[in-house]
Amino acid sequence: MKFSTKQWLDEWVESYVLNSLANNTYLYYLQSIKRIHKTQPAFLNKDITTISEKEIQAYLNSLANIYSKSTISGIRTVFTRALRCAAVNGVCTQNPILKLSVPKKATTKKINALDPSEQDIVEMAARQVTLGHLALFMLYTGIRASELKNLKWDDYDSRKNSIFIRDGKTTSGVRIIPLLPEATEIIKKQRHYCEYIFTSTKHTKVTKSVLRKLYERLRKKTGIHNITNHIYRHSFATRLVENEAEIKAVSVLLGHKSVQFTMDRYVDANLNFLRTQIGKIKESPEVRRQKLRLVP
Repeated sequence: MKFSTKQWLDEWVESYVLNSLANNTYLYYLQSIKRIHKTQPAFLNKDITTISEKEIQAYLNSLANIYSKSTISGIRTVFTRALRCAAVNGVCTQNPILKLSVPKKATTKKINALDPSEQDIVEMAARQVTLGHLALFMLYTGIRASELKNLKWDDYDSRKNSIFIRDGKTTSGVRIIPLLPEATEIIKKQRHYCEYIFTSTKHTKVTKSVLRKLYERLRKKTGIHNITNHIYRHSFATRLVENEAEIKAVSVLLGHKSVQFTMDRYVDANLNFLRTQIGKIKESPEVRRQKLRLVP
């Protein structure tokens, strides 16, 4: 059976991704395919067996002025994995892709964490709005919105005062997050309406829509317009780094595969913090020795 590029991408994501990878991964790939449909419709009508690496690379290069590097990387991943699967299943005689690259001139998406004063404002507002405790819990634990939605009572260990993240974005396995007293209090206040710890006002599992409406309420109440589910996580990581937490510990808490990914993606200390750090250059030798616990 012959497939057009569009037909194979649709077949691949529904037959090989949907039932074998995490739902978030499926949705991520689906969104990337939709972007291909939007930006290169003629490209999709080609027979999948005639497509070349050079042609795909030229297409990726053309996206440099439209999408960020991370978005283009997602599209690259779809082509790489879909064509590898096509070759394995005999749809193509061979995989034409050796190595695709993301164009250097594409922009890097920048996500700014809340600074400490903004976080104080958000926390205060969250205590006053419906379901605001969900935002607070993400700020205090750094968990993803998808992880919060799937957190079950079986994932909470009251004896060790920690939660287990079993349905994360990565395949690094179960990770343990010790809870701050504030996060523990939030869990203790939840009623057992169902198997999930956090529920909506209808006492059902929290949905993506519920969390979106929550951050929209917080935006309106605070006037801070960059509040999103991811900002809570980003701010959690940034507060840890600003308070000199070990970057390896931050990486483990976030569930990242590498420390470098944590550094590249989440650490953006605010200007006031940088001022305090650069000010250390003026410290006297005595102060430095005292900090290092050295005898003069």
